Amino acid sequence: MSVMTIHTNDNRAVRYALRCTALLTLILFLPGCGLSPNYARPDLDLPASYTETAAESTLPDGTVMPAPVAAYSAENRGWWRNFSSPALAVLQERALVNSFAFRAEREVLAQALYRARQARADLLPGIDAGGSANRSGRGMPGGYQKTDAFSGTIQASYELDIWGANRETAQAAAHRYIAGLNAWRGAGLSLESEVALTYFAYLAARENLAVYDEILVNAREVLAYQQTREKFGAAAPLDVARQRSSVYGMEAGRISYLVKMTETRNSLCQLIGVAELPPDIAALMEKETLAEMVPPAIMAGIPADLLLRRPDLAQAEANLKASNADIGVARAAFLPGITLSASAGWQSDSLSSLISPASALYSLAASLLQPVFHNGRILNQYRETVAANRELMDRYREAALGAFLEVATALDSNKFLQEQEAHRVLSSEQAAEAYRIARLRYEAGAEDFLAVLNAQETMLYADNQVVQSRLERLNTVVALFKALGGGWGREAAPLEDASGGV
Repeated sequence: MSVMTIHTNDNRAVRYALRCTALLTLILFLPGCGLSPNYARPDLDLPASYTETAAESTLPDGTVMPAPVAAYSAENRGWWRNFSSPALAVLQERALVNSFAFRAEREVLAQALYRARQARADLLPGIDAGGSANRSGRGMPGGYQKTDAFSGTIQASYELDIWGANRETAQAAAHRYIAGLNAWRGAGLSLESEVALTYFAYLAARENLAVYDEILVNAREVLAYQQTREKFGAAAPLDVARQRSSVYGMEAGRISYLVKMTETRNSLCQLIGVAELPPDIAALMEKETLAEMVPPAIMAGIPADLLLRRPDLAQAEANLKASNADIGVARAAFLPGITLSASAGWQSDSLSSLISPASALYSLAASLLQPVFHNGRILNQYRETVAANRELMDRYREAALGAFLEVATALDSNKFLQEQEAHRVLSSEQAAEAYRIARLRYEAGAEDFLAVLNAQETMLYADNQVVQSRLERLNTVVALFKALGGGWGREAAPLEDASGGV
């Protein structure tokens, strides 16, 4: 590299530029004063824990139902594994990987991440580089006079973050990314819940269909018996018509469960992202029944602060924090803004001498802008931001209260539905016994046929109610774990490039 001599004026210019650069660097890394209010989580006047589930109950037959025990930690993912259902486990795993809706939520989260990083970019100067080459000519006596011009520049501009507006904007965007992360978590929790509810609905429809088919066998036997007696004048045509009507009604009723099975099966396909259930999953589903779906025991004394890990509450709080930062940005809009710009480069009429001290040039500039009159726009923007913050505070409190009550409702409902299921099982057993006795008495001539018909309908209703009660209880347990957050509150972001933070 050749050593070039720099004139005294050039030395002074370079030293001045270096001093300015050092000053700008110092200013750049000086933290701006934040104008946003100090964040404090809104007070929640809620009990410390749920204790209503710690009681035992006694069934009509004298069976004592023990109090729930802490058999499951609601802080863990995979709550659905506690139902001991291989089919449900496979459905959940496939849904979390293949659901198009859930995959779309991941891309929504990615957009929030990139928006947050865009906002953070304003914390550092913007630097651009450029160059140009130009040749011009004009006619002269004897030919053209040609002129060449070459230039290369580096430009930097930076808005001094004296009042912390840029930093607050970046913070708001970061909090909105966290809100988006919790929205993604909430979508995952909702997907898991929907898969469980849909699968249980499928099993319930199939078992109700089995109830109809089993009772139809008995009903057809009774009809055949009645028709035989009618031939010999031992049965009234009215009794035969009543039984025939009952059989037709049952055959029509079972069709609604065939439709329900089709609907729920196709819904499961939608949830796991396939057009048809894979044979391995279908085979697992055929082996399972609602009666085998034993809900996990619900712990007594669940801490209420567990609700703060619910994705929807975490999302609401992140939005509240973002709104808090927005207030700082709105306050900074009242104050002057200072923008610094600098450029350096070379300009020469010869490319060979472009990079030389004699061709160097630089420019430093600072500008100040103070809002003076905007007809109330800035003031009302600030007021709007403050009102939005108050709105989000109330919405957070509303969401927290709703979450607490959701859990309380699910806990109480689970206890009551457990008792209801036990009562309905007893009712079903007695209805079957009543049907058996009524049929025997009718065949012995000690009872009219109407008693058989009534007992038959009662048995059908009671058996359906057992299935419905089991379904309601399972759905309530699903609702409980969903209300507790299902372990999604700490689920890591699914983005590969999110490890570096926002």
